[in-house]
Amino acid sequence: MGGLAVAEELGWRWRAVAGTSAGALVAALVAAGYRAQELREIVRDLDLRSFGDAAGLKVASLLLHEGMFKGEKLLAEVDRLLSDRLGRPRVTFRDLPVACQIVATDLTHRRMLVFPRDLARPPYSMEDPYDFPVADAVRASTAIPFFFQPYRLELPNGVRATLVDGGLLSNFPVHLFQPIGGPACLPTFGFDLRGGDDLPQPTDTPLELVQAMVNTILSARDLSARENQDYVRIIPIETAPYRTTQFDIDADGKEELYRRGRAAAEAFFADPETQRWLDQFAVRRALRARRLPLSV
Repeated sequence: MGGLAVAEELGWRWRAVAGTSAGALVAALVAAGYRAQELREIVRDLDLRSFGDAAGLKVASLLLHEGMFKGEKLLAEVDRLLSDRLGRPRVTFRDLPVACQIVATDLTHRRMLVFPRDLARPPYSMEDPYDFPVADAVRASTAIPFFFQPYRLELPNGVRATLVDGGLLSNFPVHLFQPIGGPACLPTFGFDLRGGDDLPQPTDTPLELVQAMVNTILSARDLSARENQDYVRIIPIETAPYRTTQFDIDADGKEELYRRGRAAAEAFFADPETQRWLDQFAVRRALRARRLPLSV
């Protein structure tokens, strides 16, 4: 949230957002109109452990239900936050004032699923993908294997699929903003949380082993996406010792992560190289405007 806050204070406004797993939750709320300070307050007051709605004993749930937690509380909370902001129940992608893409992994069809874009394509072939509920897309994208039960996709046309955390195939989806047919006229910022999952992890108990496996899977993808390219700059935010699957971060830990995000973004935007990179987009927009006919 700290990185978002700095960008907003500098006058940046989001034309489109995307995210995977926890990033999907942030992207959805930003797309609904929440500002960084509001998100900070939401996270501060939120007990992440409340999302651990166990389906029974943890080990039994893992074996019998494909995950220790049902994920229903997470779905309900995201749905509530979206509804509170936009004033309507079951907010869909059509309702969002900012374009949003959310990444999940489709185990049934062995592919990455980008909401809502891919729902219009085979094998899903949904008549209007923008009618899909945003909270359900977030629930699918955050279905960390072994921790949360998979999300069961059931479309009106009868198509079904088992979805889990998008991080299995794309945990840093800045590629969704890669320009086609020419250089980008708007910059893309990627807020990259890194560090906690790179630390040595204990593997002495079955639960620790599962946690280490999940963190390895979710942190090993999209390494190439974390490199600066013409259309995107990455803002790395150090998160160690906090990990992807750590749900017991206290108030001090949350505030520390916020401060780190602010510091990283402030350093990024103060860098003269960043300003030179941003200047080229202003030039491109000016040149593009001159080529387009003026309509009144």
